[in-house]
Amino acid sequence: MPSSPDVKSFAAQGAGLAGYVEKTFHPEDEILADIRKRAATAGLPAIHVSPFDGRLLEVIARAARAKKIVEIGTLAGLSGVCLARALPEGGVLHTFEFEKKHAEVARESFRKGNLENRVKIHIGPAMQNLSAIEAEGPFDLVFIDADKENYPNYLAWAARHLRPAGVVLCDNAFAWGLVAVADDAAELKQGHHAAARKAILATNAAIADQKGPWRGMMLPTGEGLVMGVRK
Repeated sequence: MPSSPDVKSFAAQGAGLAGYVEKTFHPEDEILADIRKRAATAGLPAIHVSPFDGRLLEVIARAARAKKIVEIGTLAGLSGVCLARALPEGGVLHTFEFEKKHAEVARESFRKGNLENRVKIHIGPAMQNLSAIEAEGPFDLVFIDADKENYPNYLAWAARHLRPAGVVLCDNAFAWGLVAVADDAAELKQGHHAAARKAILATNAAIADQKGPWRGMMLPTGEGLVMGVRK
């Protein structure tokens, strides 16, 4: 029998393993694949969560028994469909999208997924619009995948409005690999992604802080998904 190495990799890499997971779990169905196609036709950026990550979002939301979910960053609705699928009867997903064009594509995604009765789309700056739903809290799960510079602000909002044992998830937590480079690395000298990296580092550190409101860990997805549970 093969033995485990003394030092284990943080994430299992390689196309072979990814292919095995895809064939075993079939994470993306026709509805989700259609969202990607319609988003491309509409000219939306191809920055959706991966099929693996979409299924992971649904499974975590189900495990948390989430009835009230907040998503910050709708895009075409792919991650929102995954989250809304986890909701029980009477559950609600509040999803926030800055761009009206993106929100309209997402609205069709929820309609095609037969989920429109569970989803409320809020258009405009999330930092301004989140206050409109605060009276409906506390919430069970908050998924953050929007403008990276505001991640610390979104996390602070989640800390105030999640129930105890509520879950926060922040995508792109590896900052495209930049969390692992030095502050003076060449990749940052041109200023590209520097502000986003700084905000993501602060968000990760806040969730990792054992004196803070979270008990958290990094999930080794392709983009990095940091997860915190509200103490």
